[in-house]
Amino acid sequence: MELLAPAGDIKSFYAAIYNGADAVYLGLQNFNARIKADNFTADNLADLVAWAHLYHVKVYVTINILISDDEVDDFLATVRACVRAHVDAYIVQDFGMAQLLQRTFPGIVLHASTQMGIHNLSGAKVLEKLGFKRVVLARETKLDDIKLIRQHTKLEIEYFVQGALCVAFSGNCYLSSIKNGNSGNRGKCLQLCRLPYQVYAGEKLLNAGYFLSAKDLCLMQRLPELIAAGVDCLKIEGRLKRASYVAQVVRSYRQALDDWAGTDVAAEQRKISTLFARGAFNENAYLHHNFAIINPQVGHHQGKKIGMVVDTVRFKNIFKITLQIDAPIGQNDAIRLVQGNRQFSIGVGNVNQLSNGCVDIFSKQNVPAGAEVYLLKSAAKEKVLADFVRYLPIDFYFTGRIGAPAQLVANHGAVSVMVKSEQPLAAARTAGLTTAQVQKQLSKLNDTPFRLHHLEINLDAVFMAVSALNDLRRKAVIALKQAVLDQYHAGLPAISETKCDQLPVLNTPPQNFYLVSDVRDLQQVDWHDYGVIICPREYSLATVERLVSAVVALGVERKLIYLNLPVVATEAEMELLDHILSAQKMGIVANNYAHLRWVQQYPTVAGTGLNVYNQYTAAALIKLGCQNIIWSIEKTPTCACGSALVSGYPALMTLCHCPVQTVYGSDCTQCHYHNNLIYQDEKQNRYRFRRVKISHCYFELYSEERYEKATPTGKIYDLRSTPWKSMK
Repeated sequence: MELLAPAGDIKSFYAAIYNGADAVYLGLQNFNARIKADNFTADNLADLVAWAHLYHVKVYVTINILISDDEVDDFLATVRACVRAHVDAYIVQDFGMAQLLQRTFPGIVLHASTQMGIHNLSGAKVLEKLGFKRVVLARETKLDDIKLIRQHTKLEIEYFVQGALCVAFSGNCYLSSIKNGNSGNRGKCLQLCRLPYQVYAGEKLLNAGYFLSAKDLCLMQRLPELIAAGVDCLKIEGRLKRASYVAQVVRSYRQALDDWAGTDVAAEQRKISTLFARGAFNENAYLHHNFAIINPQVGHHQGKKIGMVVDTVRFKNIFKITLQIDAPIGQNDAIRLVQGNRQFSIGVGNVNQLSNGCVDIFSKQNVPAGAEVYLLKSAAKEKVLADFVRYLPIDFYFTGRIGAPAQLVANHGAVSVMVKSEQPLAAARTAGLTTAQVQKQLSKLNDTPFRLHHLEINLDAVFMAVSALNDLRRKAVIALKQAVLDQYHAGLPAISETKCDQLPVLNTPPQNFYLVSDVRDLQQVDWHDYGVIICPREYSLATVERLVSAVVALGVERKLIYLNLPVVATEAEMELLDHILSAQKMGIVANNYAHLRWVQQYPTVAGTGLNVYNQYTAAALIKLGCQNIIWSIEKTPTCACGSALVSGYPALMTLCHCPVQTVYGSDCTQCHYHNNLIYQDEKQNRYRFRRVKISHCYFELYSEERYEKATPTGKIYDLRSTPWKSMK
């Protein structure tokens, strides 16, 4: 099983390699979903990839955002630089770009990003047919669906086991984009989900806290289940985390994978949580039906509680704060002091050690006595983690014979090279070269990834200058590195390059649609010549049949009626949808790649859930059999093709947990669902929920503020009734 680690900067890159990662994923300065990380450049990529390959660590490059048409040339140039650097694989979100890369760089290895939302067998089969080698499954994927994917495809399966968990279904969060113009699908998410929200039932305030902030994942205890299910790669999130965090997480999971019986999972989890954790870990993810996703009390790194504030005294223009603590703190540490709703974050400077476990620190903040002390960062411990280096063993065999060139054989694993001196060695006139001198010079490997493991010396009484011996060592190391890389690169697929396609011309006609969840929505408009997209609140045969019949009764032709398919559904739920479609024989709006299983059976429109952001994606979907496309709500179309939402209340998030259970502490046996639950942020933005039910309940979060956009394409009007009277 592969252990895949994040690298948001060079320090994290080395930390991942040295602590036992089998592969590293990273992004360049553009086209990746963590654009705020330091990231890497085309200039330093080749050297870093070579370094990783020396350790037999793979490198995957994230090009996992949606690409606009005017970025395609730069996008291909970025990939071209990665190909030349011998990158192992590419993590891709944009479907059109994946197809373009396969045509431009035959042989390229593509991994489907979690942003593509693959979470069931139907979606996996579609991508397998389209040439992907691996799927990075959505975090919402159930264990039973993982098993099905393993049993019925040859795809490699990658699954997140550690780190931040997005509250919204993968690839379908538009909150940051629509509210602030910073798209998560473009690598610029503002993480509005991590902000505090007030929760209302209608106008009644119920609670306040971090109600959209998901707990961090830690699935270490689930490793036997994941292995048995057939997961090939365990993925760690964290390209915005510090190198020390990457080092510890990789080290802990390496320990668990290599020696499960001897691993104290709880102890390893504690080590990780001291470096970063939003309170208690989520140890289940969505592997089973789980609603315990949110911890409303915590939205950031909580740290480890180590004591309390004993006293605070003004000292000149600052405050002397006396802490009683049970763990040491030192200069450059970070602590948080908490009393009720008040929090004080302090970078530790000078520390005066007192008796009875007390210390004095100094701050400009007046922290009240009784506040709890949490250690957020121990600089000394993190330096030990971040500075750790793992070297590669090298064996040297040196031979110095009179009248023959000096010979040095260097071995690393099964790779062996031999170098010789330029001149034959002469007999020593006085003191000859000693074994101690040879050992001293051949051990000087400080500027290399190698450390001497074994040395054999066969030596006559010869003369050899120290400089010549050093030169022989340098040549041997260079030759060995190249031989290791040559052996590694020989195992990579050959990638050629062909001429880039021209921007495809779309001939899909503009088409107008109405979105409805109730036939009454349609009675208020002139629906003639419009397609009608039915968005049922419950996906059952009876509900869909009733809606279709009511729409037909108004006079709408059946050929103009489409069923809006849900963004997320287990494979068992996909079979329920298949039963509905078989009975109704209607068109569909595909909002997940899993829905393309039906593209040849029913008239298909590519929906907003597929994030059609460029003409390449639109053309690729039409080539697959889609009759038309609906542009992403994040995209302002420039061509008069397809359709786009122009007015309404689109889903800004799709949630696979139940916000009602989170707010009320209830469960499915005591359902408290109602349509007046409101989340309100600090800027008075208000959000509501629509429940979508198949076998399980899913929830769409949407804004009370109407979405409006001008477009040259066909127009889509969202007529779904608003459940509050004040909105028009």
